[in-house]
Amino acid sequence: MSLRTSAAGANVELYGSFHLAGSELALPVAALQEVVNHPETLTPVPLAPAYLLGLFNLRGTLIPVVDLRQLLRLDAPSAATARKVAIVETGGARIGLQFDATGEILRVPREQIVTLEVPEGGAPSAIGAVLKLDEGQRILQVLAPAVLLNLRDMPQLAQAAPRVAARRTPGAQHKNVSFKVGATALALPMGAIQEIIRVPPLQQSPLADDVCIGMLNLRGVTVPVLDFGGFLGFTPADDQETRAEDRRIVILHRDDRHFGLLVDEVASIVAYRDEDLLPMPTYGGNAQRTLFSGYLASATRAGVLLLNADALFGNARIAAVAAGHRELYRNVAAKADAAQQRGARTRQTLVTFRIGQLVGVRIAQLREVIEYRDDIVPTPGLPAFVRGVLNLRGTLVTVIDVRAMYAMPPYDDLARAKILIVEYESEKYGLLVDSVEDIVTLNGAAQMAVPSMLTRGEGSHVRNDMREAVELPGQGTVMLFEPAAICARVAEEAAIS
Repeated sequence: MSLRTSAAGANVELYGSFHLAGSELALPVAALQEVVNHPETLTPVPLAPAYLLGLFNLRGTLIPVVDLRQLLRLDAPSAATARKVAIVETGGARIGLQFDATGEILRVPREQIVTLEVPEGGAPSAIGAVLKLDEGQRILQVLAPAVLLNLRDMPQLAQAAPRVAARRTPGAQHKNVSFKVGATALALPMGAIQEIIRVPPLQQSPLADDVCIGMLNLRGVTVPVLDFGGFLGFTPADDQETRAEDRRIVILHRDDRHFGLLVDEVASIVAYRDEDLLPMPTYGGNAQRTLFSGYLASATRAGVLLLNADALFGNARIAAVAAGHRELYRNVAAKADAAQQRGARTRQTLVTFRIGQLVGVRIAQLREVIEYRDDIVPTPGLPAFVRGVLNLRGTLVTVIDVRAMYAMPPYDDLARAKILIVEYESEKYGLLVDSVEDIVTLNGAAQMAVPSMLTRGEGSHVRNDMREAVELPGQGTVMLFEPAAICARVAEEAAIS
């Protein structure tokens, strides 16, 4: 049985997303062997095309590394980018694809996958399909591994086949997602993970303790979130500087139990065979020992501890937290399921934030949310409400002072301020707001038009920025923000300036 069937289900396919030159691409997990740090040196290939950067030795196999920027005609690389190489295998051949950073593991229903047909007589494209996510608001191009592996002048490494044949019959290959908790690398089997998400503002849980740090609403399901480092007994280093934008929540789901593990960074996809797994040493007095299936050694970096998903679900403390939230919110979940069935087409997830008052924005319109940074570089000649630009992982982001745009008093406390990263016409913008409050999922919610008299005094621009409102349970009516309207205005006024 293929990984795609066993891990994702008959109607769902697994993809890994990657970032490259400000774009987000995807690869089918079935062809993705692992992701490694970019090698320090590459061996150039004589007479090779420009997109073939060179070869490197990966555990006894030479891997050709391809520069996708040149193939896809993307922007030139930034010298400061810390790159990754995704190892792709199909038909017994392997290549490495150079990316800026890894993204997320995506479980995509087949109806959201659009296969691109090759025109009659045309050459196959490196883009084989498109993923339509978040109700079409998020589009990812899927790379075609078979096409990439048959690129012109791509080396076909003949020594790989005899090397495999000479070994004793290997066991099945297992794929895992590895992540960092402090300085320790851990991994979980791909099939145990429902999804991996960015860290939203967590809701306070009535069952919170030193490990259960809150809960979140995941499409109507209440998911308790565990501080995984605390659960494992790790003591945070005094100088620990974990970046908020790197943190992720790994969601695990089995039967009717859900829980999320807060980790510092999702690192890569790790593939291994049974014979590659080293047994964990036996020692007494450590109840956490059963959580680990073994140790994956590496000749070039620290090893990875492989977690036992069955032991995680069977752990008394985790089971109590998951069961407690399931029972506490059973009626809420049942109502949410019923509402979702009634209004599946109108379900939407909102991020609420403050600019003096509570405002909402559709989560599909956000790329991410980051802390306020004081390294914003002023840009002379632009409108006064443009604070400047910041470098976000090699991409320049124009930062808009929303309070200044609406002639509101300046920010009282920038320590709590957030920057909402949005994208408009392939450019990234950051909207500086007072704070981010919550993430709310609404089923069957109807938008209400905002009366023009509420914003008439500020002119038509404000009416374009907030044209609709929704009713949030327990919070009243909240206006919905339209980031594209602000970005369009900034682009227009900057052109005039």
